[in-house]
Amino acid sequence: MINVLADKYLYNIQAYLPESVNLQLFDPAQGLPTEVEQAHAMLIRTVIPINKQTLPNIPDQLQFIGTGSSGTDHVDQSYLKTHNIHFADAAGCNARSVAEYVATALLIWSEKRNTPLHELSIGIVGAGNAGTQVSRILEELGLQIVSYDPPRAQREKHFNSASRDEVLACDILSFHTPLDKTGKYATYHWLDEEKLSNNAFHLIINAARGGVVDERALLTAMKQGKVRDIIIDTWENEPDIHLDTAGTSFLKTPHIAGYSVQAKENASKFIANDLIAHFDLERSQKLAETNPTTFDNDLSSFDSISSLLKELHPIKKYEEQLTDIIKNHPEERGKLFNKLRAEFPLRQQFTHTELPANYFEKFPLLNDLGFLKISSS
Repeated sequence: MINVLADKYLYNIQAYLPESVNLQLFDPAQGLPTEVEQAHAMLIRTVIPINKQTLPNIPDQLQFIGTGSSGTDHVDQSYLKTHNIHFADAAGCNARSVAEYVATALLIWSEKRNTPLHELSIGIVGAGNAGTQVSRILEELGLQIVSYDPPRAQREKHFNSASRDEVLACDILSFHTPLDKTGKYATYHWLDEEKLSNNAFHLIINAARGGVVDERALLTAMKQGKVRDIIIDTWENEPDIHLDTAGTSFLKTPHIAGYSVQAKENASKFIANDLIAHFDLERSQKLAETNPTTFDNDLSSFDSISSLLKELHPIKKYEEQLTDIIKNHPEERGKLFNKLRAEFPLRQQFTHTELPANYFEKFPLLNDLGFLKISSS
């Protein structure tokens, strides 16, 4: 029997693994449990770093580590490779959810700043799974899209990346890259003092990884009038976030851009499938897809698209709770940041949310955002 140790916050992970697996769940707030000594496989999230310091004595029987996330910078893959441990991630699991987050944030910002989106250009830094989905949804909203991803252009002959100068000439930048500190295409502090001093932006969005943007340089640029607003979901030194950055953000959330029921289902399913294939296990019975949810509140209570989106997406609710943590719980800030990420109720993606037809008549943008239409009762 295969012993599998899994983060208890991996969504419904039990349902994606066969009954032949001996599954034990652990609380990541307590770190790695001693049961890792008996594990053949371990399933984690980004809150658990795996490297020589956190896992110095790799058990002989440990063969597989999977992370239920698109990002992998919390795992030292070279270290695992030297110990013949197969590593799997959930790349692409949350791409649509990230796109909906960015679109929601932009529409809230656009209304608050009285700045029409169709008059602006946005540079998408990183055109992988998430960046591609972001580009698609924002193109529907009328923004001019400039995609920048030199490593993808090198890998794929049919993909053309914008130049660095072209992306830096955009009104808005939105980041969707992995965090790489070394190599030809390192992304650590990609947006740095030099780029910020020579360019000006209406808005910077980081929903990729903390550290892709140099937050200190960003704050300086804001003081100098080079950057008007920032929207931050992923932070340097997370979960011990910089309070100056948080205090200056137009919108701030606790690394949840990719969070939705569908994204979490994908994450668990992806790494479970990799585990099953690695150990040549019999697959679990296919789960039924989540049924769409219906939202049918009084339409007259919404006077703008952003007022409606604040009900359909919990972006502002996340911000309210993060603000409370920062102001009222300084000694437990990091712990509560991670707890908020793990325990806040998950939303349904727009693509799994049904609205009455009269909503679309009042707010035609709902079609572009991917909501489902039901007949009026």
